[in-house]
Amino acid sequence: MEGMGKAYKKEIHTGPPKDFKLPANEALLDYHRQIKENSVERFIFQIKKLREKNQKYHERNRRLKEEQNWHIKNLLKELSEKSADGLPVVTREDVEEAMKEKWEFERNQEKNLRDMRTQINNTEKLFLEKLGEKEYWEEYKNVGSEQHAKLIISLQNDINQVKENTEKMSGQLWSSREPVRNIPMRKENAVSLIDRSSYREILENNWLKREIEIHRKEVEKLENTIHELEEENLVLIDQLFNCRLVDLKIPRHLYLRQAAGQEIPPEEVPLELAESYIGMFYCNGVGVFFPQFNKELLFVEHVDLGPLAVKLMRVESKKMPIHFQEKEISLKFDEDVSSPENRITYKMMKSFL
Repeated sequence: MEGMGKAYKKEIHTGPPKDFKLPANEALLDYHRQIKENSVERFIFQIKKLREKNQKYHERNRRLKEEQNWHIKNLLKELSEKSADGLPVVTREDVEEAMKEKWEFERNQEKNLRDMRTQINNTEKLFLEKLGEKEYWEEYKNVGSEQHAKLIISLQNDINQVKENTEKMSGQLWSSREPVRNIPMRKENAVSLIDRSSYREILENNWLKREIEIHRKEVEKLENTIHELEEENLVLIDQLFNCRLVDLKIPRHLYLRQAAGQEIPPEEVPLELAESYIGMFYCNGVGVFFPQFNKELLFVEHVDLGPLAVKLMRVESKKMPIHFQEKEISLKFDEDVSSPENRITYKMMKSFL
């Protein structure tokens, strides 16, 4: 068959000489013709292969059929021999069961073969994946590893530089901490070297600081108390403004005498009365003047005197000066207590605040 295909190819490729040039459209048609011929040749070749496979399968089936018949004959022969020896007779059903078992065995073998093929395919896929990984790592080894090596070297250099800088900074910090450690010793040396007057001034300064702190606390307490008193005063003033005398029908003089318990001096009665007044009616020491009306008005009940005119209260503020009392505070030290320089006055304390 292969010889026939080669001869067919030789017959197809025979044509005009190589030096002969075809026009463009004919060359294109010739090209398409060659493509079609090649495809036809491939199909013919595939058909031939399929025919050969079909013939092989037919031969295999024929051979299997012959083997099956031979096995059946052998089984029958064996069964006949066993029956001749006194063994039980094998029937057709027994033969069919044996053949079924054999066929099942063959099927199991085919199934195992299929499973093995699937495993082989999976292993091939895994092999291809590993092969791709191998190619990737080989490419990395050839190209990417160099770049990463350069990057690692640069980072290592940066780390070394940072370490050097930290060592330098730590050394500078330790060197700068040494004078700080020596500060208490320097203070002790300075205190031991100062003279008596300077030492006394230092003590006075410390005492003044303590006194100023105490004075500040007292001032804060006084300010808080003043603030509280001012709030109470405002509350009382608000209450006074809101106070009103309601439903009182007694005169002012009677209210002051009976309710408040105050004594009011008697008013002087003029000797000459005006024409509009005819007399004065006294009730409990209070003089009430009646105008010149009918005499029946004199018998009006003295209690029914009409509503009391409420007079609103008011608060008048007056600016007063604040007098500061000067206090002298004496300093007591171990030495020279009687000297006037050791006394600190209230003005001095106020100047420190």
